[in-house]
Amino acid sequence: MKFDPRKPSDELINIREMSERSSVPASALRYYEKLGLISSERESDGKHRRYRESTFHRITYIALAQRAGFSLDEIAEQLAVLPDKHPLPKKDWEPMSKLWDRRINERIADLKQLKIDLRHCTGGKC
Repeated sequence: MKFDPRKPSDELINIREMSERSSVPASALRYYEKLGLISSERESDGKHRRYRESTFHRITYIALAQRAGFSLDEIAEQLAVLPDKHPLPKKDWEPMSKLWDRRINERIADLKQLKIDLRHCTGGKC
């Protein structure tokens, strides 16, 4: 069965499948769980993690937030105030969107400054 992130489902999938679908390494998924960013259900032997497909959306949010430059602590704070539903209603996303815009703009400015600094790196002055 092909996973469609737009279609809610309560099917449980294993960590390998979640890793493949989200493009997030299994080690990162275990770490996110250790930090409380995501949760899994354990099989009776307690060894194998099984994730609800709805967890996919949280993982996607975490991955995008990290790309935007947020720390895992900041992401945990964000997830704590956002409702656990997908897609997020505009009223819930709008305040967070402003924070993301600000962070992304800061990163763009930092990268532009880095580019300028690298241009001035001539004659062993770096």
